[in-house]
Amino acid sequence: MSNLMVAFHSSIVKFVFALNLLLSRPQRHHLLAFLHGIVLCEGRVTISQIRRSTNHDRDLSCMTRFLQESPWCSKHVTNQRLSYLMETIRWMRAKRGDTRPITFLILDDTQCKKERSTVKMEGLDFHYSHSEGKSIWSHSLVTAHVVTGDLSVAWDFRSYFRKEGRLNSSKPTLLHQMNTYTS
Repeated sequence: MSNLMVAFHSSIVKFVFALNLLLSRPQRHHLLAFLHGIVLCEGRVTISQIRRSTNHDRDLSCMTRFLQESPWCSKHVTNQRLSYLMETIRWMRAKRGDTRPITFLILDDTQCKKERSTVKMEGLDFHYSHSEGKSIWSHSLVTAHVVTGDLSVAWDFRSYFRKEGRLNSSKPTLLHQMNTYTS
């Protein structure tokens, strides 16, 4: 890991270490390189762009193998991130002496509009957009956001898909899954 990456993005590095993920040192290095590259990329973000923006001389196949073959569990990463967020919320509120149990969970769905000519991208379908008042060709993203005092953090998000005209998961089911957290 370059000293430049640590200097410019030490808060990201601290966050990754605070999550206490079950990653080997090389896996952690790849994760930090990806995060660093995403921060530095302008415009379209691809693995090749991430690699170029970080000035890493490793072969592109190393980065793709990390994503495809590394034995890490995305559910564990999500659980660690959510635990970290809850501890941060508790700490910040205790520091202010705020003992009120007021926390809001904001649930929403949004459409990520695509051009109608886009046909090969997985998960595209017509979804109703409240802002446009009609169904649009898009990805549908269901999100949860936690707000407490002046702290506002993204909690979770899930893609909503239709499969051959039938729903493979309803939006209320996704919202229920996101609202289920045990500390």
